[in-house]
Amino acid sequence: MTSKLGHYDIVDELGRGGMGVVYKGYEPALGRYVAIKVLSSAMAHDPVFVERFLREARAMAALSDPHIIQIYFIGQDEDQVFFAMEFIDGDSLSGWLKRESKLPTAEALKILLQASQGLAAAHAEGVIHRDIKPGNIMINNRGVVKVADFGIALASNDISSSKLTSTGALVGTPGYLPPEVCLGKAVDQRSDIFALGIVLFETLTGRMPFNDASPLKLMLEIVESDIPDIREFNPDVDEETVRILGRMLEKNPSERYQSCDELNADLMKHPQAIGMLTLKAKPVDQGDKA
Repeated sequence: MTSKLGHYDIVDELGRGGMGVVYKGYEPALGRYVAIKVLSSAMAHDPVFVERFLREARAMAALSDPHIIQIYFIGQDEDQVFFAMEFIDGDSLSGWLKRESKLPTAEALKILLQASQGLAAAHAEGVIHRDIKPGNIMINNRGVVKVADFGIALASNDISSSKLTSTGALVGTPGYLPPEVCLGKAVDQRSDIFALGIVLFETLTGRMPFNDASPLKLMLEIVESDIPDIREFNPDVDEETVRILGRMLEKNPSERYQSCDELNADLMKHPQAIGMLTLKAKPVDQGDKA
């Protein structure tokens, strides 16, 4: 592991993904920790991958909202392309679900509302996330939710998008894809709303509505099969939450919430969605440390 990138000291490795590595870094001049995403060296000489990587940084840097992870710096150190962003002292929703299986309705709705508020800000700038899933929803230790990883975001005013994502290409994570993506149709803000609905279903039940091991069969289910009744898996979910979820997961985009602002207006009327998120950290045992 390298000890320095640009003017950042590298403290630890946080994780690895398809496009590179994320480190915890320290910025001495400002006395703050940052997360540093570094493009994989195997991709650093490919202009297409470099542009996609930088597009993520630019998409996030153009957005200013308390519920979107902020970009601080975009740079290059020799052959390493990287960007520094806000460090989240907490965990992803995916991490929470691995430990807790499912969350109470009140906490699930509070997470949904904050994530949707972040997406509303992105959509207002013409940026569609296109990969909403629990791993891209971060929760810090103060209960603030932030949307992360705009790596395949589509900006309506980004003319380079056509070079990086061909028409009809499958973009996103199987299981969270809306029907229109599975069918190769155009995406818009309503596609993010569908994916966020899948996240809500999973958060309330500990499982996804469709989970066939075959990606092709999974997409076919998404397009053709009815969403299971969430109360079959969690009878404690109230009627209003069922209604909100049902509208988020409408197969036809025209029948969904037409914007996150519209979704947020309904959530703000739900008493369990209002107030501080008070998830309690589960003690880490020796098995979790392995």
